[in-house]
Amino acid sequence: MRYALVCVLAATLLAAPESLMAAESISFGEVLHQIEQVSPRLSATKAQAEATAASIAVARSRYWGHAEVFGRDAHYNNARLVNPISPPIDFAAFATDKNQFGYGAMLTLPLDIDGRISAAVRAQQQRNKAATFQVASTRLELFSRGASLYRALQKLCGVRQALDIQLRALRKHHQITEAGIRVGRMAQVELLRINAEIKSVEGRIAALDGDEARLRASLAALLNQPTFTPPVAQLDVRPSGLSLHEVESLAERPDVQVAHSLAMVQEENLKSARREWLPNLSLQAVVSRNQGYNAAGTNTWSVTGQLTWQFWDGGRRFAQIDQVHANREAARQQKISVQNQARAELEAARSAWHAAKLQYEAAQSGLQAALETERIQARCYRSGRLSAVDLLDAEASLARARSSLSAAMADWWLADDQLHLATGHEPAAYHHVSAQHEPTGGTS
Repeated sequence: MRYALVCVLAATLLAAPESLMAAESISFGEVLHQIEQVSPRLSATKAQAEATAASIAVARSRYWGHAEVFGRDAHYNNARLVNPISPPIDFAAFATDKNQFGYGAMLTLPLDIDGRISAAVRAQQQRNKAATFQVASTRLELFSRGASLYRALQKLCGVRQALDIQLRALRKHHQITEAGIRVGRMAQVELLRINAEIKSVEGRIAALDGDEARLRASLAALLNQPTFTPPVAQLDVRPSGLSLHEVESLAERPDVQVAHSLAMVQEENLKSARREWLPNLSLQAVVSRNQGYNAAGTNTWSVTGQLTWQFWDGGRRFAQIDQVHANREAARQQKISVQNQARAELEAARSAWHAAKLQYEAAQSGLQAALETERIQARCYRSGRLSAVDLLDAEASLARARSSLSAAMADWWLADDQLHLATGHEPAAYHHVSAQHEPTGGTS
């Protein structure tokens, strides 16, 4: 009878993983594509980048100056010369009238001999680069957050699967022990031990359910959804060996590019501040119609070239240069800080990847040892040379070994994701999804 029950138990254990795979799962790559499409934070960053790109055209428009039309209606207490609306003031022999009006158009064109406009345009272009790279940086940050949540769910589900298998085995032992007590072949204490183990496993499963609810709520918020209910994919393949382990350059990391662009903005701001000391040259053309209410008017036009040099401003330009110097130094130090942080993250990701690989290999060895121990203990139990309590210990060790292997696999994949992100690339699973973003089921 015991042998038959053990066979039924073994068949149940072998069938369990297949039944768990029956529900359609969502792959990590699909989750990443959904984050890319619906994340509010990423959408806000993209909108900010679009606004910054539009600012380049605003800065360039200063090259072309501005044109305006004007009109003026003036009333005086005595007759006086008709006064042209804009400089240069030309008191020609116009008719006089107490009531006067004029209208016309004026074009002002700055000549960028001091290079202030060019420096402002280049600074805005660097800001646009920084905003574009910030979109990429935010995208990878969100991918990193998604990787942590999704892999944690996979890890949790693997542990839960091992506990479910252990719980089913315990309940089978409970039935066997009850039957053994009725015929007087087993002691009551063995049943108490089994009941305690069942309660312990059920408590751990309940705790895992709470952790799963928390992780799913966080992932739903990241996906801009009220809930996240689909099962996560089973981890059935290991990360492959990656050439990224030999990558030394951090130039492709978006956060490094953001820091570099912001440093270049301050370089251009410094050039612009220094050029405030140079003369300013502009051209102005005016066409106007000036006349009185009771006198004939006249059409006038003028073209004026104006060169100005501000030799005193109360120390404003000195203060501006000092301010920009300080901002440039801050941006330079921030760039160095980001580069150092990126280098440290890359080294940490490499070490974590290799450590996760070794932990997985150790967990594999532990599982093989636990399987062999459980096989021997089960054989001894069937032959009557081992108590149910001793067999429970072996099965508990086997459940822990399965949990450790599943957790080690999830940790290895998370380390692989973080290694890609540390070099400025998407996780490998992102590229496993087709252009149509079709779910890939059991892929990692």
